[in-house]
Amino acid sequence: MPTIIQIEFKRRRPERFVVQWDNGETHLFSPEIAATYRFAPGKEFSDAAYRQILREDGVRRAKDQMLRYLGIRAHSRQELRRKTLAKGFQPDHVDEALDALENLKLIDDAQFVRQFIHNELTLRPCSKNLLLEKLLQKGVDRAILQPILDEIYATQSPEEIIHQIAARFLQRQRHLTPPKRTEKLIRHLQGKGFEWELINWVLYDSGLIDRQEE
Repeated sequence: MPTIIQIEFKRRRPERFVVQWDNGETHLFSPEIAATYRFAPGKEFSDAAYRQILREDGVRRAKDQMLRYLGIRAHSRQELRRKTLAKGFQPDHVDEALDALENLKLIDDAQFVRQFIHNELTLRPCSKNLLLEKLLQKGVDRAILQPILDEIYATQSPEEIIHQIAARFLQRQRHLTPPKRTEKLIRHLQGKGFEWELINWVLYDSGLIDRQEE
């Protein structure tokens, strides 16, 4: 039966108990786990209880790590999973922690998609295709994001979006000669994920090219 032989309290963020066991293993535990199981030198646990303690603490610490990420900005479920696994947490602990946070509505991929799209269109407007690519890279299921993307873009046409982007860009670059402005605008819009047909339309609409150049 695993027995605690030594406990040391580490005052750091987050606070942890360093527990040494008679089986030669040493683990870090949260104060909550230490209090729940009444850790003390010489206390014995069954093998089943020992495994349960390790699992509970692993899930709790994975959850704490995820909450720190969420305190900085919203994340998709898969994005949180990748980052937490990279910290060395066990996959089963990570998945259980994700399920717990999802049940508490602290992770919601549909809400994440809506917030992400709103922020991007406000701060970094771009094409629908580029937004789709960005969200897929964050691990959001296409079945979740595609209907939301379609719904949002149904209220604003691609022509409106590209026109707003082009107008802002041209205002910032008004000191350049027309040929140079046109060249830089094309590269800028391509970087935003727009197809050439739409870029060509906005060039004509902005008076940068003649109709016969389409």
